[in-house]
Amino acid sequence: MPITLPFRHAMPPVRLLLASALAATLLPAAAHAACNDKNFSLVLNVDPGNGVETGRRCEDTAENFFDLLNDAAFQQMVPSYTDMAFAQANIDFNGVPITLQFDFESSELLFAIPALGIHEVFAGTTRDASADMLVEYLKKSGVMSQIMRYQAAHSPHSAIAGPGGLIPSAAAADFDAAMSDTMREITGGSGPDSPTFSIGASYGSMTVDGRKGELTTVPFSRVWRSDSTPGQMFTLSGSVTMVKMAGAEAYHGGLGAAFRLPLSERWALTPSLRYAVTGSADLASVAGMYSVGLSSTYHIPLDGLDLVIGNMAGYYKTTKLSIGDYSFDPKIKTWSLRNGVMLAQPVNLMGLPLSVEYSLVDTRYTGGTEFFVDNTQEIGVSIGTNRSGDVSKSFARFGLRYLHGRDTNSITLSGSYWF
Repeated sequence: MPITLPFRHAMPPVRLLLASALAATLLPAAAHAACNDKNFSLVLNVDPGNGVETGRRCEDTAENFFDLLNDAAFQQMVPSYTDMAFAQANIDFNGVPITLQFDFESSELLFAIPALGIHEVFAGTTRDASADMLVEYLKKSGVMSQIMRYQAAHSPHSAIAGPGGLIPSAAAADFDAAMSDTMREITGGSGPDSPTFSIGASYGSMTVDGRKGELTTVPFSRVWRSDSTPGQMFTLSGSVTMVKMAGAEAYHGGLGAAFRLPLSERWALTPSLRYAVTGSADLASVAGMYSVGLSSTYHIPLDGLDLVIGNMAGYYKTTKLSIGDYSFDPKIKTWSLRNGVMLAQPVNLMGLPLSVEYSLVDTRYTGGTEFFVDNTQEIGVSIGTNRSGDVSKSFARFGLRYLHGRDTNSITLSGSYWF
């Protein structure tokens, strides 16, 4: 429920109808207000009484955008602006169209997000005071939860559901862990001297709806193997990720647990649990998330090659998280269906036993909150020392992965070391 702020009230019926009509008129302009290389934009239309003048500003971060909501910034955008002039603003808030309006000789701020059915009036003693009330409302009322849910469904730039976001990163980690554990078993990396710790790093370059971004992840894991049941193991894993997009930064990380249960020499099931968090003052987004999943891996030995078919179903749901000025639960939930194949080919380079692994993965999100990027496809190749530990009690692997989805493409380089 929205918080109660002094001098804030819902619009009376007549003004509500007028504001709704205004919002409908401005929505097309708001859609064109977006800057290709920025996350937030504001187009200001000012009429001091002798004609309309227009100004525009684009910003990387939410805090810089909030700094635009005052008389001084408005006057920089449109020199003819005064606190008595009529002013309308079309805003693109990282994919969400918002409208603002000050009437002639009024300090009341009309605020609307038509797509969410939100219409409010902030009545401060000055226009700056009204704008301050709006910023507090955005940060603390819970409306950002609705905005984050709208972004997930209508924009590829969601910190929760977009490329490199909290849920896609968690789904990829759960699936990759099951496939990696299976490959270790196939290539013999399950003996008493096999590595039990891993550390890695990956760097990805993304293009999302025309904006350039970067994705950096540091994963780690610890494995405990059963002495009595070959192939049975418990894995504790985690990761820390930084996403940069058009000058804004977001961070997320979490911990997961998985238990590999072999049902036959070729088939294994891996149930998993994970909890993760994301936070970004730059994007005005925070959320926690828990997930449960079940992966199936099936090994088909070929002539000198090993083929693994992997299937995973996971349920992902956000929870409330408080960081700094922000405290939200966007109430986003989805099922992730991830299916893929991996082919391992042993090679020998100057007497060194290596293994090349090729992978193809398809991911779908369904059965909950609508996702704008509701499916992705990725191909990958990696090369490393043989996982069987024939060379030493440790091994390393380096890989390249390409991912494609709606309005998004990324290329990721990765490296990992087991010891």
